Amino acid sequence: MNNRIRIIDIAKKAGVSKGTVDRVIHKRGNVSSDAREKVMSAMQELDYQPNVIASALAYNRQWQIAALLPEHKNDPFWEQPKAGIDRAIKSLRDYGVNVERFDFKDGDEAHFQEMGQVILAGKFDAVLVAPIFLNEGHQFLDQCAERNIPYLQINTYLEREDDAFLCYIGQDSYQSGLLAAKLLNFGMSPGEQAMILHLEQEVYNSKHLVEKERGFEQFFLSHSQKNIQVVKATYEDVLDKKELRLFLERKFAEHPNIRGLFVTTSKIYHVVDQLSEMGRQDVKLVGFDLIEENLTHLKKDRINFLINQNPFKQGFLGIMNIFNHLIIKKEPTKIQYLPLDVVMLENLPYYLEQGEELHLVI
Repeated sequence: MNNRIRIIDIAKKAGVSKGTVDRVIHKRGNVSSDAREKVMSAMQELDYQPNVIASALAYNRQWQIAALLPEHKNDPFWEQPKAGIDRAIKSLRDYGVNVERFDFKDGDEAHFQEMGQVILAGKFDAVLVAPIFLNEGHQFLDQCAERNIPYLQINTYLEREDDAFLCYIGQDSYQSGLLAAKLLNFGMSPGEQAMILHLEQEVYNSKHLVEKERGFEQFFLSHSQKNIQVVKATYEDVLDKKELRLFLERKFAEHPNIRGLFVTTSKIYHVVDQLSEMGRQDVKLVGFDLIEENLTHLKKDRINFLINQNPFKQGFLGIMNIFNHLIIKKEPTKIQYLPLDVVMLENLPYYLEQGEELHLVI
């Protein structure tokens, strides 16, 4: 039925011209509030739904989107949202949607700012960004807002109230910290210690890491029956395996009752081999994400739980939401938390079979 509703039908119902209806549908030109209300009312009464393809192609233009994400050279996690972006581009290849990637160096705020300035100097219709640096992230988003460039956040949510903010897609970082603590708590005995380990630079300028830490601590404060003490630690240079080993040895010497360890990013695989060589198979391990390096250890039962943050879906849905805003004129839900899947050896085959298509809805 919807496909048979024509612009002329809406115009007759609303008592306006076909041109007015066209401008209302495609949000082009000046239309009085009275005429707009008549057209919208007529569309609702006629149960009119715009033809997505026709609406998109009517613009007869190319849409330029910038994606500002960390490079994946030292963190394979970022390969997955980029794969999601590529999948979205493939899905939208007939709509004139183009995405240009701007990768900044892992943990490098200055390079994030530099890439941000390159984007702002260009001509982009929207920006997809992982604003992992709190201060620099807000500065870049402020500049997008000043230029009326719509932006969408993935992975890290910085609270925003300006009109340019489209939405956030990703995990609830605080809840993921709570979940990690709960998973460790199952296998720990009273009086033991749980370490939360950040393998990142500038941790406290990274809101998603701060929120994970806050959630982790809060769980053990709220569940004090076992009297589990939280040990907080940060180590930056994960590529220096010798120093990482020495760092871990010092921490376990200082805190001999550590029996649970939570790594706040996808880099837990750097820790597993070191603990194995130290003979610390008695430590329960929780980390993030189904990257190949982590899966190898999960299959060998060296990691107890991985929390999947659905990074592929973050990238895919990010571009699709921007497409809906720019072309379909459908405004996204502001906060879109993705489920936190708990993956263990026993249910891993399901996730491996599904691959990156898991839970993907177009």
